[in-house]
Amino acid sequence: MALRVRVDRHKCIGAGNCITLAPTAFDWLRGDFSKADIVEPDSVEDELLREAAFACPTGAVVIEEGAELLPWQLRGKVEPARRVLKTFMFTDVVGSTNLVEVMGDEAWDTLLRWHDATLREVFSAHQGKEISTTGDGFFVSFDSPEQAVAAAIAIQRRLQEHRQSAGFAPPVRIGLHATDAKQVGTNFRGKGVHEASRIAGVAKGGEIVASVGTVGEAFPHSAPRRENLKGLSEPIEIVSVDWK
Repeated sequence: MALRVRVDRHKCIGAGNCITLAPTAFDWLRGDFSKADIVEPDSVEDELLREAAFACPTGAVVIEEGAELLPWQLRGKVEPARRVLKTFMFTDVVGSTNLVEVMGDEAWDTLLRWHDATLREVFSAHQGKEISTTGDGFFVSFDSPEQAVAAAIAIQRRLQEHRQSAGFAPPVRIGLHATDAKQVGTNFRGKGVHEASRIAGVAKGGEIVASVGTVGEAFPHSAPRRENLKGLSEPIEIVSVDWK
């Protein structure tokens, strides 16, 4: 049965297990050596592809059985890409590995289910569309910066309310970036998506960090600062949004 393989780059953390196991099928993404890329999947046996996918610690390598593909995929047809303006949000639970170790798997799973349901409720209330989940984080798109910033503030306030009422809520960092991107189906690609992810990476637990153009003067925020982000040649001006 024919196999197709793809790398979810939002989940990929550059562990390199797939490249180690199948170096002819996978390689580092050109221009971003912290991400894996598909090279020649037909150069290895199907079982090795499955083994490489299983070895990925974040499940970023996705194997699709031929029988599971839609007819237009089997015919090699793809939906045409188009450029769109969106505001992207990346969220992440800070220190999740330590939390799992302290809490144990069962308690962590319960907390994560609450976290996921809470954030998804906020996304929906602010017309955000979930693109993908990364275990304990989300990649979400919004049609306007105002919706995205309002959603980010609502998330942090909901978490703070839970801390006050229940005693604990996981520390979540949020990154926001209004930019153009290439849309293919329900997914988005391009430099702007990478910028949004890197902006989220500099945030601390309980912090909302956004590019200057995303926030404008509509919401209170810190003074702008220039930040050199991993993998990007030019620094980006970012601010911390005041949500308290």
